[in-house]
Amino acid sequence: MKKKSIGWILALLLVFILGVVLVLGLKDQDKHHSKKMTMSSSQMQISSSSSSMAMSSSMSGMDMDESLPTDLPKATQPKYPVGSKITLEADHMTGMKGAKGTVAAAYDVKLYEVDYQPTNGGKKVSGHKWLTKEDFSDMMDHQEGDTVTLTSTHMAGMKGAKATITKVVNGPAYAVSYQPTNGGKMVMNHKYLVESEIKSR
Repeated sequence: MKKKSIGWILALLLVFILGVVLVLGLKDQDKHHSKKMTMSSSQMQISSSSSSMAMSSSMSGMDMDESLPTDLPKATQPKYPVGSKITLEADHMTGMKGAKGTVAAAYDVKLYEVDYQPTNGGKKVSGHKWLTKEDFSDMMDHQEGDTVTLTSTHMAGMKGAKATITKVVNGPAYAVSYQPTNGGKMVMNHKYLVESEIKSR
């Protein structure tokens, strides 16, 4: 009888020990799973934050100046008069090409493409389109190869920068408002487009 009792006690003790080990193992596994989920959540938050920062960074270079110049001569007979409904053919910015828009203004001035070194230390900008003489410190007409000082604030680091004119195009210079094709908010009075960069719709 004593041997049987001892056997039962040992069996119960073994079951108890196995039960404790099993419970502790499950708790540890659950803790590990919870830790992995927390890390995954943190990674998602970091990824989301990085995306937001990247978008913010790409937009920060733009100065969304919606004002229209008052001292440029208005075009008298532009191909696309103010109010004309147009489709944009240019790709100066993301979401521009193929966008539907409206002509906000047309000016009888030359347009200039320039290369310049930003004053804020950014990398050299090549082929920036388009500026008018209003964007130059001397407010004068220029030709390809001329060096000018920019007064424009279209982009960060542009004001005060030295620029080289790489292309000159006869006007009109069109300011347009349009809805980007990538779903961004309406762009008002974007300056500027040349006639070949827009078409009627």
